[in-house]
Amino acid sequence: MKIDKSAYGEDYNKERNDKIVKIASVAVCLLLIFVIGILAWALPQPTYSEYEKRDLNQMPEFSFESLMKGEYTLGIELAYADTFTFRESFVKLQSLMEDMRGIHIDGAQIYGPVPGTTGDEIPPASSESSSSETQSEPSVNTSSGTESQPENPASSESSSAPETGSEPEQPVVDDGTEGETVAGIFVYKGIAFELFGGSKSAAEYYASVVNKYGDAFGSDVNVYNMVIPKHAEFYPFPRRYQNISNSEKDSIDYIYSMYDSDVIPVDAYSVLEAHKDEYLYFNTDHHWTGLGAYYAYTAFMDAAGLDYYDYSSYTKHTIEGFLGTLYSGTNMAKALEENPDYVEWCEFPVGNKTYQYNKGDLQNYFASSVMHGYASGPYSYGVFLGGDYPLTIIKTDVNNGRKLVIIKESYGNAPATYIASGFEETYVVDERYYDGNLAEFVESRGITDILIINNCAAANTNFHIANIESLLTQSYSGAIAYPED
Repeated sequence: MKIDKSAYGEDYNKERNDKIVKIASVAVCLLLIFVIGILAWALPQPTYSEYEKRDLNQMPEFSFESLMKGEYTLGIELAYADTFTFRESFVKLQSLMEDMRGIHIDGAQIYGPVPGTTGDEIPPASSESSSSETQSEPSVNTSSGTESQPENPASSESSSAPETGSEPEQPVVDDGTEGETVAGIFVYKGIAFELFGGSKSAAEYYASVVNKYGDAFGSDVNVYNMVIPKHAEFYPFPRRYQNISNSEKDSIDYIYSMYDSDVIPVDAYSVLEAHKDEYLYFNTDHHWTGLGAYYAYTAFMDAAGLDYYDYSSYTKHTIEGFLGTLYSGTNMAKALEENPDYVEWCEFPVGNKTYQYNKGDLQNYFASSVMHGYASGPYSYGVFLGGDYPLTIIKTDVNNGRKLVIIKESYGNAPATYIASGFEETYVVDERYYDGNLAEFVESRGITDILIINNCAAANTNFHIANIESLLTQSYSGAIAYPED
């Protein structure tokens, strides 16, 4: 008997059409997956993203050990995610959608965390314990000697920064420009700023660790500490944005107020503040510029009782078109792309032999250089020391008996390229990667000075503080190889 389907009515027809649509949708999806899979296999695999300014993950090499640890499968996953067909277009689309979303409050577009009240705020330091008044003279009184300097080194008196506070601050005119915060990065007028939170407990932990260095070396070694403020601290925001980031000066002053007499705090804040209208920080990267690092260098050399070079005496070079880490961190914000940075770097002014070690290998070193002029693109800040190595050794023609260890994260790379010109030997230690015991290192190498340098955010981050602390006690399996000239 023939069935009359019309007898089932509209419900039957609707159900039938729904099934057809579902089957067709599944078929289209499977076809797209198949086509994209074939394209991903057949098309050349990109190795670099121009839009994100970074190297892309590539297929890992197979080993049984990496397979058992899960590293091999993770590497495959990361490689496919980075080389997915048309991925660059999808990333650009995501960036466009990010710019369209968010909550607009008082001219600011907020879609990331901002510093807030936690109950662990840094108390304002008293005027008696401010950084400029607690700074003391080093216990080693060895002059650099003009014979070891270039023909026209500037003394600390002739190039000292102008005094701050000589003129009243002018009110900032609010022209209505909107800012936006993306994952803790505030973008305003084509410039990206990291927002500072900080905490009382982290500041106290940092100060206690630096004091351990003073206790460990006593009067035998000068122990200096320099905490560097970041860009948001000095930028003239209009009133509605002035409290978007906590005070880094309060944090620095509080840290310095807790130091014992064996620690010499270096007041870089004042000299940077005096030159805050100059190009001290990048627009698109979280680091400071070579000029900002230079001013901090002059503050340290004053504290160390050494002469420093006038900035005009250096031979300079420029790397154009720098789009840095904050550009990437904001999903390549268009406002930053239209306001790229440049990196100005200075040739090292004295004869030297420089050596570096790869991560995880202190038993082998290779000849290197202080400045790496080939740096380019998103890696342009790498012109300073070539990037982050666990240990860099700089032996100069200076003959003043001073040997320095610089303990740093990446913010210390740029000032190290200036500071090393005032010492016979400089050992630049990255607290994140150096495996050796620093107490043994200082004794074996005849170190006279130690400088611990961190940006203010790192000085309030337990990860960095714990690394600096562990340098005093950790051990390295095997003998560390040192170049002996």
